[in-house]
Amino acid sequence: MNITQQIARNIAFTLLTILYTPIFSQNDSYPQNYFRSPVNIPLATSGIFAEIRSNHFHSGMDFRIGGVIGEPVYAVADGYVSRIKVSAYGGGKTLYITHPNGYKSVYMHLNNFVGAIAEYTKQCHYKQRAFEIDVEIADSMLMVKKGMLIANAGNTGGSGGPHLHFELRHAHNDKTINPLLFGMPFADNIAPVIHNIRVYPAGEGSTINGQTIPLMIKDTRTDKKTKKKHTFVHDTVYVSGRIYTGIYATDAAPNSTQKNGVYEIKLYVDDELIFHYSPTEFMFEETRAANSMIDYEWYKKNRQAYILSRKLRGNKSQTCRVYKNNGYISFADNGCHKVEYRVTDFSGNSAKMSFVVKNTLATPVAVATPSAAKYNIPIAYYLKNRYKTDGYAVYFDENTFYENDLMCYQKHPAKYRSILTDVHTLTFKNHSLPPHITYTAKLTIPDSLMALKQKLVPVTVAGKTIVAQPFTINADTMVVKLRTFDGLAISIDTIAPKVSPSNFKEGKKITTKTLKVKISDNLSGITKYDCYLNGEWILAEHDGKTATLTIDTVGATATGKNILKVIVTDRIGNTTVKEWVLLF
Repeated sequence: MNITQQIARNIAFTLLTILYTPIFSQNDSYPQNYFRSPVNIPLATSGIFAEIRSNHFHSGMDFRIGGVIGEPVYAVADGYVSRIKVSAYGGGKTLYITHPNGYKSVYMHLNNFVGAIAEYTKQCHYKQRAFEIDVEIADSMLMVKKGMLIANAGNTGGSGGPHLHFELRHAHNDKTINPLLFGMPFADNIAPVIHNIRVYPAGEGSTINGQTIPLMIKDTRTDKKTKKKHTFVHDTVYVSGRIYTGIYATDAAPNSTQKNGVYEIKLYVDDELIFHYSPTEFMFEETRAANSMIDYEWYKKNRQAYILSRKLRGNKSQTCRVYKNNGYISFADNGCHKVEYRVTDFSGNSAKMSFVVKNTLATPVAVATPSAAKYNIPIAYYLKNRYKTDGYAVYFDENTFYENDLMCYQKHPAKYRSILTDVHTLTFKNHSLPPHITYTAKLTIPDSLMALKQKLVPVTVAGKTIVAQPFTINADTMVVKLRTFDGLAISIDTIAPKVSPSNFKEGKKITTKTLKVKISDNLSGITKYDCYLNGEWILAEHDGKTATLTIDTVGATATGKNILKVIVTDRIGNTTVKEWVLLF
């Protein structure tokens, strides 16, 4: 293509983008049959759009590829490759394609790119001398046509098995959308399953069957005499005061036992719609609000996402709607009231479960609450909040929290020798949710540790789990960005990363063209790795799940002796250099 043809093509693409870019709202319809399927096999899911994952909403669809790596992946429409991101974690090898109708398609966990995309990516790796890259690409660089082979599906990054994670987004703001809304062929005749419903007391004076603890509608108990478990259903629940409910429901795709999330949940009280969960789009700024929409403590323990009817005031996500009293339920009479959940998948298959609530004027039960005296730091979810004490300070921006609360600060001696200072902890009287956005903590380095300053690292402490955190140092202060309320302390890292060959030995004849090297670090984490073959930098692909570097030596070795050198550095600067003589 000459320069004149290229300019004309770019102008045509820009005009198409302008003509096809709509002004979006939540109620707009989506173009049907504009996008093809990203794979040629029938679409089957192992994860659906916006289902609850750990600390986030799932941002796309996970399509099954038969459990094996290599399924061809195709461009879903004409456009251009606008971004390539490669990481040992997260989305792994990821491709972004911008389309002239105002949308963007995203393909994650790819095993490899194909053709000109693969060649361009390789050039970027070598130009930056890095495996992990994130490259924005001009609209004339890598044009694609609908149905063009762009990659092969895989299991890279944080993937738990071979599949294709696929997204469709608005190109102008990256707001992600349920891909099934665009008319992709997807068959499903299996109805969702409602596993259980929980009923929760909401504050002082609220009871459920005379108790101040949540109640399972379907309850399993063990007979004391026979030791056998049996399940019974509470068809009538006696409540006093305000309550709210939670539902655990899943859906399965044909020929799969995978428990996916559901497309839509509606809660009715006396046939009045109280709560509606039906996410079609969301901004990534919303994603951690998933924590506030579920019974978070139950999810951490049991990995079952009970989606709650109540909506906390700091939850700005549009993935659910509450129509009365923020989703809390109360009654002014002593009559019986029908509560019903209706759950639907994208294909219209549905399930429902109901029970009766009878309001009572029960005598309030004395509730053992945490000592109010120690919760003496007020938190307002809509304001900036600050707290500072000797050697420790925290800074919260607006909307870090989902609701007003009272905070307790404490410090206590560490239980582990690797931790050199007291552990600073924050707890909250009413809510145990993680923050919606990161907050800043500052630790003052004690005078006794200043001589070791270059080897110190801040760590979060949760039970027996100690995790190093990224940080900066300003004079005698460590500045840490945090996404949990785990304890915070200072540790030390003087141990260099471990580096060892996985499929070859020093001085032995090499029979494979792909070399594998294991790398790991004891605490602060690996931040840089470089491999050299016969003095030349060579690309090493890092798999975070297996802690392995994979080096393709095709075309890079000579017959006889070759020297492989690997340099690995952790966040503190501890470095390991290993060198092997290889015989090819």
